[in-house]
Amino acid sequence: MAEIAAYTQAAESGRYEKPAGLLGKYDNVRRFWEDVQIGLYLRPYLERLVAAKRERGERLRVMDIGCGGGDGLELLMAVDRSRPGAGEHDTKLIGPDILGSYTGIDINDVLLEQARGIYGGSGDVSFVRADLNEYDYRGEEPSDLYFASYGTLSHNSDEQTVRLLGAIGGHGRKGTLIVVDWLGRYSYEWQSLWTHDLKSNQWMDYAISYIGVPEEERKDLTYFPLRFVGRREVQSILRGADERAGGRLALRALGDRSSFVGRHMDTAQYNRHCQPWRGRVNSLLEMGIRTDLKELQVRYVPREGYPQVNAYYHALAECWNYLVAFTESALSDGPPPTPPRKVPAALRSGQRTMRAVVRAARGIKTGDTRANLVEPQLARCLMELEMGVQRGLGCGHGLVAVFEVVK
Repeated sequence: MAEIAAYTQAAESGRYEKPAGLLGKYDNVRRFWEDVQIGLYLRPYLERLVAAKRERGERLRVMDIGCGGGDGLELLMAVDRSRPGAGEHDTKLIGPDILGSYTGIDINDVLLEQARGIYGGSGDVSFVRADLNEYDYRGEEPSDLYFASYGTLSHNSDEQTVRLLGAIGGHGRKGTLIVVDWLGRYSYEWQSLWTHDLKSNQWMDYAISYIGVPEEERKDLTYFPLRFVGRREVQSILRGADERAGGRLALRALGDRSSFVGRHMDTAQYNRHCQPWRGRVNSLLEMGIRTDLKELQVRYVPREGYPQVNAYYHALAECWNYLVAFTESALSDGPPPTPPRKVPAALRSGQRTMRAVVRAARGIKTGDTRANLVEPQLARCLMELEMGVQRGLGCGHGLVAVFEVVK
């Protein structure tokens, strides 16, 4: 299969390893924006599930569908409780005391070997080689959380996903959560592929070039098809899966992630108008490096015929640029910029936060407080801004769906 070859090729390149930083699969945006954002979308439902398990004296069972190198385990164990006390040491929602088992399934031996090498030392953690569409989900005790992150089910046709979600939904207990992250249909990264023909144009030819492959070497990469979806397509998949599950599935949340910081912003491989905003946000999140904030300004180029999508991107770009300019003015004691006509709550919150952080930074006399305090907080506020104005249309690199078994 082309998918197995492509991921094996990426893993063997040495650019698919765990270290975080400015480049590679596990860059700063992945660690401190995308992982965190997925956790924030999931957290309200996961908190309720964990509370119910604790009340019954039970432990949590997790299945990571298409686990790759075991990223889902690390992501889930890093989710913070919504209101931990400032004086508390342990803020994590899922700890060893509540995690009963984690099972990761994947078909790629190279990635499974990587996962076992990092996470395989615990008896509560196991990795199984299996095709996620052929795995017998009904053949064992139901899990409490099924997790398919970072485009896993974008490898599937809709028919395959309907069967998979239908099997899990029909087998799961009331309260079981299913989290899916598809590639967003209207991501700015592949604006050239946008279409109104949702039935004939479901797939894109995808390459893992974002890990730092030079443009002249991309022709040697293995390309493979990936399904991208928008809100309407998720709703269609849900209807089919719910019918197979016997009316037991409900969509609890649908959120865009990585609207201006997706994997292919910096490659501009699928949209020549893209600017390297992911790299610039990576710089915001890197300790000891100051970022030229003017380079963070977004210049969105619309595509005619997509008014709802363009309206979202224009609104996000306007708020994003204002928050960046506001932070610049606070750092330089310059006049504040003119705010947008509509100021969403997430932007007001970001403005208050950045004003307070800049003031606090001035009172710290050691270290580079701009690089190590102000800029990472600006990145966090931009992430929260994206979450505050997103509409779940499929306008991010990923479209995150949270389903729940309700009967």
